[in-house]
Amino acid sequence: MPSSRRKTSAVLKDFLAEIHRLEEFDSDNQLKFSSLGRRGGLSLRQLHLLTEHIFFVAFRTYEGFIRDLFLLYCLEKSHSSGKKVVSYLRPMDFNHTEDLIQSSMPFLDWTNPNKVIERAETYLKDGFPVKKPYEANIQPLRDFKGIRNHIAHNSKDSLEEFKKVIKRHYRTMPLVIPSPGEFLLLPDRSDPGKYKLLVFFELMKNLADQLV
Repeated sequence: MPSSRRKTSAVLKDFLAEIHRLEEFDSDNQLKFSSLGRRGGLSLRQLHLLTEHIFFVAFRTYEGFIRDLFLLYCLEKSHSSGKKVVSYLRPMDFNHTEDLIQSSMPFLDWTNPNKVIERAETYLKDGFPVKKPYEANIQPLRDFKGIRNHIAHNSKDSLEEFKKVIKRHYRTMPLVIPSPGEFLLLPDRSDPGKYKLLVFFELMKNLADQLV
């Protein structure tokens, strides 16, 4: 089905289905790690690498979700609240919408929450329905972007941003910098009963519900 004919609810359904699949993958890895020494067990290093992979795929899935959703809202697709979405663009279809927004830029960055907020203010009246959910979750979105970028680039610059995320967690810089996979398995300060990957899943699902 052409993207322009899709409903926002269908985009949400597909996104949640993929996140659920990744949650099950993570749960299975945790079980395999706990059975280390038996056939099929995972080492700690393997668990860290698989956790990075799951997080990166989940983040990429979210990028696709917000891209599709934003373009649909620029076509004035309805929001579940019943409040009318008003677009400043007058595109012909889904692909034309993306062309108009991208213009001369080499690509559209959907990983940066500040960019998404700015884009919402530019193309949607009052930024609705994207701006407020993003503003309410801005710091965790920035932190998870920092983790994502370090997994993707593993550069000097990405490491410096990753260190800022680590420092916000520890309140100081540890002597040994954990890998992204190791960090994602640490208990989260906001919810010590869950490790950070699970908190990321919850954030993505809650944010998606608010956006749709």
